[in-house]
Amino acid sequence: MKIEENRIVYEKNGEEVGVLEFQNKNEGVIDIYHTYVNPDYQGQQIASKLVEELIKKVKRENKRITSSCSYGDYWMKKHPEYSDYYK
Repeated sequence: MKIEENRIVYEKNGEEVGVLEFQNKNEGVIDIYHTYVNPDYQGQQIASKLVEELIKKVKRENKRITSSCSYGDYWMKKHPEYSDYYK
């Protein structure tokens, strides 16, 4: 897993197979606006791992998440244990 300025990348064997892109929406809020997993790697919980990695970042920075991406929104609603971090 590699965290870049506005994205988190999941790699397998040196190949980028999943990405979560985000942006600072306003003070203290990060918006997930895109997630993608290569179809050859779908079903391996890669997108979920990407969101979990962003949650770690949000916790460290004392921020919250919003999502204009349908997967990010779906994931956050499916995991109420992280509702403290979802705006």
